[in-house]
Amino acid sequence: MKLSFSTLACPDWNLDKIVDFAVTNSYDGVELRIAKPQLTTEYSQQERLKLKKLFAENNLEIPCITAYTRFGYQKYELRQDNLKKLREIIDLAADIGAKYIRTFGPAPENKCKLDQVIEWIKESFLIIDIYAEQKGIKILLESHDELCQGKDLIKIFENSNLKNCGVLWDVAHSIRAGEKITETISYLKDYIYHVHLKDWLSLNESEDRYVLLGAGELPLNKLINNLAKINYCGYFSFEWEKVWHPEIEESELAIIQYSKKMRNNFLN
Repeated sequence: MKLSFSTLACPDWNLDKIVDFAVTNSYDGVELRIAKPQLTTEYSQQERLKLKKLFAENNLEIPCITAYTRFGYQKYELRQDNLKKLREIIDLAADIGAKYIRTFGPAPENKCKLDQVIEWIKESFLIIDIYAEQKGIKILLESHDELCQGKDLIKIFENSNLKNCGVLWDVAHSIRAGEKITETISYLKDYIYHVHLKDWLSLNESEDRYVLLGAGELPLNKLINNLAKINYCGYFSFEWEKVWHPEIEESELAIIQYSKKMRNNFLN
């Protein structure tokens, strides 16, 4: 088991602070979000090499770059624009030593039928798959928005011959969408390369509150045990959404608690 945290938790931290905090709290890597000033495709080659060296010297990996590209748009031009952006991020990932890039599928405002959206995503992935292979990068579609459940996500990959695309499983999203852990894994067992973890409490039918790991509804033991059955050996990346939910616990506390909780309960 390897642990990382997403810089969604700490948008104001510089890279030196991020690396120091990760090392001090026994993380194996940091998932870098595409957002200035931490990471951008505008970095020069010198800046890219400096970032890669910083992580290597501290024995940290960059398991995933969190991108914001989407491929479920009805407009062909928007899908093409996102392919262009993703190629630039693939170049960045190759330069700094990241293995995976997260992308989204449907747009939040989507009003098209899900089967049509899935076809647009598959079409775009078949195009980007070739470029990703050339650069040694995998593109991971996050379980998000309308595409949270394995029963739907699998339609993108089955009979598609995609070699360099897979799934970033945000466990909270699939559970809250009504799919059991065992069901999601049964559909996606061959495609899960990276896992996002966060815990939550359901306050009412339409509102959830993110809480520290172990204080909410995430069935963590069941999750770990079932992923072990498929020999999952990737990262468990802590996604503390402080950017979108400023009312939740301070990021320093949450990041420290996550590492201690995971290592004390699952790595000893």
